[in-house]
Amino acid sequence: MKKSVSKILSALLSAAMLISLSGCWNYSEIDDMSIVAGVAIDKNKKEGNLQLTVEMVDTQGGMQQSQASFKMMSLTGNTIFDIARNMISVTGKKLLWSHARVIILSEEVAREGLIKVIDWYSRDTETRADVFLFVSSEKNAREVLNLNSETKTIISYELAQMMNDETFTSTAPVVQIWDFIDKLETLGNSAVAPLIDINDKNGQKNERVNGTAVFVGDRMAGKLDGEETKYSLFAKDKIKGGVLEVKNAKGIPTYSLEILSSRTKVKPKWVDGRLEMQIHTVTHTGLDEVMSAEGFAGDESIQAIEKRAGEALQQKILSVIRKVQQEYHADIFGFGEVIHEEMPKAWRGLKEKWPEEFTGLNVKVSSEIIIKSTAKTSRTIKLGD
Repeated sequence: MKKSVSKILSALLSAAMLISLSGCWNYSEIDDMSIVAGVAIDKNKKEGNLQLTVEMVDTQGGMQQSQASFKMMSLTGNTIFDIARNMISVTGKKLLWSHARVIILSEEVAREGLIKVIDWYSRDTETRADVFLFVSSEKNAREVLNLNSETKTIISYELAQMMNDETFTSTAPVVQIWDFIDKLETLGNSAVAPLIDINDKNGQKNERVNGTAVFVGDRMAGKLDGEETKYSLFAKDKIKGGVLEVKNAKGIPTYSLEILSSRTKVKPKWVDGRLEMQIHTVTHTGLDEVMSAEGFAGDESIQAIEKRAGEALQQKILSVIRKVQQEYHADIFGFGEVIHEEMPKAWRGLKEKWPEEFTGLNVKVSSEIIIKSTAKTSRTIKLGD
């Protein structure tokens, strides 16, 4: 992780040097700016307005990578644009927003509505549309950025790298601000954002991305945990990696399947005069762990594991869909968009009341698991007698 962050920082500083060579700024101007790495947005309860916390890469003393460090600054105000402009008068430096990688929002801000806090960021010409969006499970979003005082690293760039690697775990959605705004503007596809918190293990604190914030419009309506998120990603055809835990015939967790690839097909159909969403998943896996000395004896063949794994996956996908339907009434799976594309005439009659239609939508799921390999060996470790 640290090597990856160093590469990001090195590339960032090289880009800043290229800017100076291009004539946009001279060298001394680069030396007098603060590069924004990421921001956190909280409610300022005392004054009833917003608090913006900025993590900055400080290039004071030159453009040598070894001289770069981070600075933190918080300021309050009524609008994000107003706060951003006022920060210049506090730092005495121009803030360069084009290299910011993350925006972390407190849950309180997310539940009140995000349009008012992300509109400036999406509209301003100096900001990027590919910045990663998060909702903090901590009391304040700035607590996550403040971890840099313990880790001595630029947290924003670590988080950006974590999202690039998220496909290996599939316990959180990867959401950039352009994608979030696109979902807000699309009828039949509700927005989501990854949840972030601070994991404290043996006194060592680190940021952890795990779970999903579910939105109705621009307001956060609820949460999915990391496991639920994985199965929601299956329904959305967004799975690229991760692990499936499979029980043996006695119901004991025994096998670990590494997801190699997965494909989900979603098809709306009329069944007995009622609209039904049919979901079929095909997942190729590798058998990476067998927590048993018995191996594949008796009924524990590869085919038996595949069948049990498919049945479990089918049930878990359906379970998370029903939870979102019944508790949040938010079509985070994009079912409405699929109907719009494949049944445009039917969609015209459904779109105005889609939240209600989605809640009562009948969904059928079938899942197929294929074990393509058993890693380096198909042999199980045997205990000596």
